[in-house]
Amino acid sequence: MSKVKQTALAVAGVASVFVAGSSIVDAASTYTVKQGDTLSQLADKFNMTVDDLIKSNNLKDADMIFVDQKIEVPDGQDLDAADVASSADDTASEAASLAMSQAASSAAASEAAAASSAAAASSAAASQAAAQKAAASEATQQATPAAVQTAAPAQQAAPTQQAAPAQQAAPAAGGSTKAQFLAAGGTEALWNAVVVPESGGNPNAVSPNGYRGLGQTKEGWGSGSVSSQTAGMVNYANSRYGSIQNATAFRAANGWW
Repeated sequence: MSKVKQTALAVAGVASVFVAGSSIVDAASTYTVKQGDTLSQLADKFNMTVDDLIKSNNLKDADMIFVDQKIEVPDGQDLDAADVASSADDTASEAASLAMSQAASSAAASEAAAASSAAAASSAAASQAAAQKAAASEATQQATPAAVQTAAPAQQAAPTQQAAPAQQAAPAAGGSTKAQFLAAGGTEALWNAVVVPESGGNPNAVSPNGYRGLGQTKEGWGSGSVSSQTAGMVNYANSRYGSIQNATAFRAANGWW
């Protein structure tokens, strides 16, 4: 038997005992209002006055009682056996409902914990697979230059060495800060309206107040590479202002962003 089911049965058992005991103690003093009942009818039924019922139940409106409302009858008054049974059934139904609700809550909590554990395991497996893929890619890249260097001496015999200057274009990827900024997705408008007035184009700039990088923010990406800072600024402009155009307009109007 599962722990959740045991809990539900235990709660239901306690509720049953409570209901049984309550029926014994209160059977002679509690009445459950039925459809069509009025205070005057109940007063006649229990040999009481309407005022007695109002006072003993602290009722504010003598003309308004509700179906299933519990009416307390002063000690010494006898309830009809059917009325007592109906009141006990109502109380037992409420206790059973409470037990089932508590059992359902326990089951939901257990299912949520299991789902969380499964998600964590899946995430860990995905991270491990990504790490293995990255390691394999790095190993492949390291092996490639060795193969190129081995083949190079054979090509030295050929007089066509004009291909060498083409390789000199590689440093362009790490050229000026602005070139790197534009290559990483930044725009001229974002560079001129935000980067230049904020940091002067220095990716390592740090203000006395702790603002960092090209965009002079306190975001974590402000101390990363030019590429990561550029991506961070673009995302920051879109998420906070809705677009780069809105961000540059705000910076121009307010002197900060």
